[in-house]
Amino acid sequence: MGNVVAGKFPGTVRLQVDPPPAEGYIAGQKIRGAVYCTSTKSLDAGVPLNVDAFLVGKERSLVKYEEIEYYYESFINAEGRRVREQRARTVTRYRYAERNVVAMAIHLADISTGVKQGVQYKFPFQVTLPQDLPSSMHCQEHSHVYRNYGHYDYRDWAQIGYDGNGYCSVSYDIHAELKGKGLFSTQRTNQGIKVLAAPLPEQALPHYVPPVSRDINFCCCFDKGKITFGAKIDDTRIGQGENASIDFAVRNQSEVRIERVEASIVEHCTWYAGGRQNDVIREISKAMFRPNPRWDAVTKSTRATLEGDHDEYNRTLRMIHDAVEVGDNSSYVNAPLQCLQTYQGALVTTRHRIKIKVHMDGFFVNAPEVNIPMRIGTRHDILGKDKPGKIDVSFTEVPNELEKPTPEDEEDGDIVIAPGVFVGESQAVLGGKDIKQVKEDEKMGDDGDIVIPPLQEVLDPTLDNLIYELKFAVSPASIVRHYLSLLEWREKVFSVLAPPQYAHILKSCEIEFDQPEIATAIAPVIRNGNFTCDYVIAAVGVVNDWLRISMVQKLIPFTRDLAQNKQKIKNKLTEWENVCTEKDIQNEINRQQGPPQGPPQGQFNQGPPPQVQFNEGPPPGQFNQGPPQGQFNQGPPPGQFNQGQGPPQGQGPPQGQYNQGPPQGQFNQGQGPPQGQYNQGPPQGQ
Repeated sequence: MGNVVAGKFPGTVRLQVDPPPAEGYIAGQKIRGAVYCTSTKSLDAGVPLNVDAFLVGKERSLVKYEEIEYYYESFINAEGRRVREQRARTVTRYRYAERNVVAMAIHLADISTGVKQGVQYKFPFQVTLPQDLPSSMHCQEHSHVYRNYGHYDYRDWAQIGYDGNGYCSVSYDIHAELKGKGLFSTQRTNQGIKVLAAPLPEQALPHYVPPVSRDINFCCCFDKGKITFGAKIDDTRIGQGENASIDFAVRNQSEVRIERVEASIVEHCTWYAGGRQNDVIREISKAMFRPNPRWDAVTKSTRATLEGDHDEYNRTLRMIHDAVEVGDNSSYVNAPLQCLQTYQGALVTTRHRIKIKVHMDGFFVNAPEVNIPMRIGTRHDILGKDKPGKIDVSFTEVPNELEKPTPEDEEDGDIVIAPGVFVGESQAVLGGKDIKQVKEDEKMGDDGDIVIPPLQEVLDPTLDNLIYELKFAVSPASIVRHYLSLLEWREKVFSVLAPPQYAHILKSCEIEFDQPEIATAIAPVIRNGNFTCDYVIAAVGVVNDWLRISMVQKLIPFTRDLAQNKQKIKNKLTEWENVCTEKDIQNEINRQQGPPQGPPQGQFNQGPPPQVQFNEGPPPGQFNQGPPQGQFNQGPPPGQFNQGQGPPQGQGPPQGQYNQGPPQGQFNQGQGPPQGQYNQGPPQGQ
């Protein structure tokens, strides 16, 4: 074999990844690929080579900002003297930062037996994406959203190009690396992949918007009364391309008519670097509610009457609750396919909210509004196998499949296929607190070695370690689920939690939409299932106001003392929260107490409950006493049955007769029903 001088590997290194589905790779799926190496020269057996692949996901941010810079300028004044004055100017500066979202090392081979000239070496691999990865995204300052026939669309940021403004991104790449020890410089190639976050839970997370009362003022100072409005969102977690259904109700107690009511989705993306931040706020969808008579203005006299009625507010709460429950006035807003997904990272945060705004008739009249947090993610049915264009992830790990040559391989001539390498998500390093910062006019270099952080060491089962993990987790809910699966953590941490500690865990979860899931996951483990109302009260006290109703509804099924201590929970809730949860609490109490006890043995032979006197029969022993002597010998008045008053044979009494029963005291008179009627009972089903 010929000698090779030090330098670049004499050949090519190529990376090939199986094409993703149209939507992109979904977190939790498997990615297959291969690294191809071809040498133009033969290498001796003494030349060691390492072949590796890496999956790296990063969140990046570039913050653009302006500041005042002071400087001194010398010049000659009118008197001919040189003077030096301080001046100010506005300068543009930048700060850059990046942080790992995920890092996985895929070691493919160590080659020490030599490389043949012209032979292609294939190193296949399969890697499983962690289920908690956020979606790929990019947002840029001043990126445009334009309306086209009522629909909102995003201009592709790649077509706009970087124009000197700030931006943020979450991106994923697979890198291939051929590295020699002391002889060759490292040769790399990479390929970007698009990742979608795991589908949202199918279970809905509804939200009742507490009724808000807003004063209506003309020209900021003339009082025109007030309006009270509320709403219900059927599900605050929706996928891209899905609709959020909103039920709206309002009580107008002002002298100004309501002109229109709008509902919209607002997207707010913020990114950070070097203590600075940029953000983009944009409206991505809008809908209208239809007018109804409750939008009309009231007269001054009616307004005065309503304001003097102390029970009017409670009636308004009930009216709004009933109206949103039956869907008296519904509309929906759509989350566009091109919108960003909700995400909360160390450098990048994307939030969404539904804004409901009430526009009053006339000029110079304020327009009250309310905002409700929502989460936009990957739609829950994206993995449906029975739907066209959806993804099937049911294939299994079969090593022989990776090691079989593909048609492309056969076209390339001689090829050597190495054993396939499989890497599971347990080898992934997720998140982390290490953030690289770069100051002005510097660039984050990518020429160095790819550094994969070591796998996290096993932590001792303590509450402090759990809180520490939650602060830097990509998905706090996944962290809790992981530790709940470990017996030592369940026994030493979760099962002995007191209410304040339980609340501390929820408060440490910065992703609000994960808090109900974490709360319900821990509840059955606490005190070996002896979950009490005190834990519900502690949880309600630390979550955001918009989650309080949902938290109560989700936690009360785990309580063991709800019937005895329900008033403790009600005392911590507002009037509106009590209105929205009273039915859930009562239904849960009924469920825990079990179904009503069945009737005593033989009761069905005696007929329905006591209020139906005819079916109940006479008092015990009355038939043994019999009617007064001779009464049956007398019989009915002559001709009574011939007159048709009795029921025809087999028809039974007229409808409702059994419920009415005989006249009061009739059985005491000894008439009673005909012989054997007690054993027959009422007609079937009556």
